[in-house]
Amino acid sequence: MHFHLPKPLHGWREFAGEVGIIVVGVLIALAAEQVVETLHWRHEVGLFRNSVDHEIASDLGTYTYRMRENPCVDARLHELDRLLASWRAGHPLTLTGPIGAPSSLSLETSAWQSRDANIVTHMPMQERLTIGRMYDEFANNEVHRLDEREAWLELGQFNGASDLDHADLMRLQGLINRARYRQAHITNNAMDYLKRAAAIGVKPIWDDFLPYDPSICKPILSTKTGTRG
Repeated sequence: MHFHLPKPLHGWREFAGEVGIIVVGVLIALAAEQVVETLHWRHEVGLFRNSVDHEIASDLGTYTYRMRENPCVDARLHELDRLLASWRAGHPLTLTGPIGAPSSLSLETSAWQSRDANIVTHMPMQERLTIGRMYDEFANNEVHRLDEREAWLELGQFNGASDLDHADLMRLQGLINRARYRQAHITNNAMDYLKRAAAIGVKPIWDDFLPYDPSICKPILSTKTGTRG
């Protein structure tokens, strides 16, 4: 038994041409769809990157803001060193005002935390890793920021102190050391973060932050000495 394929109405050559036109049309449609999809994700990634860049810039601004207080904080810690030394020498000095504390600003992470998996997968791998590392380092530095704040809150318990025993002096020494340790780490980390951010074109912004409390810059150690009872 023999089977015979039906011949095209206008011949095989014309049929092949019509099929070719259809195939080319499908390929053009697929390519156009791919272009539209690429442009869509490029737009979405651009919007997301802008949000993340602004968030990183604002977070970096909190470090720049904090580091601007360093001279005043150093001066206050030096006053506390002198207070401690005076009590140990038996000629105690007194404080004429509250010890205060450097300003502590929390970080923003909502833009990065709200990232969509589809958007992230359309970002270059190196870019994803770089941004992710920045946020990991922000989280690590929060340990130092929060403990620094706690150390200064505990130092505030010495406001108006008029009688310090040995245990008090040991505790004061520990808190002074703790505050210096945290400040050093915050500052060193901030300098490193600023360099990393500059490498991806992000600069710190802090224009909308409230001014920090100026009381941390006012001397509070009395020059008068007494006799320890």
